[in-house]
Amino acid sequence: MGESDIFIDIIIIAMYVLLALTTGVSLWSAWNGVRTHQRRQSTRIGYIIAASVALLLLLTYVFGSTRPLLSNGVVFDNPLWLRLADMFIYSSLILIAVCSVVVVIAKFRR
Repeated sequence: MGESDIFIDIIIIAMYVLLALTTGVSLWSAWNGVRTHQRRQSTRIGYIIAASVALLLLLTYVFGSTRPLLSNGVVFDNPLWLRLADMFIYSSLILIAVCSVVVVIAKFRR
């Protein structure tokens, strides 16, 4: 067991901790939002955003590639994981681009 193996274990553990924290904060935020919501307009916008993100994830999964991938001499050919990887990559890029456009529009709208 080399020094790099220890770092890989630490990175994997850190990713699990971050996943648990973000999931917990997301669930708490959703619960708190439902508990304290007052206006129907904000609720409608929230549903539209949630549905849009779900649709984006579905579309990027459907259009994800299933072509086998060669990485470090190992061929990855499981269609589920290939599509999921593409889904997360493309969804992240699209969401970053959309957020950037919204920030620019909001900045010049004032």
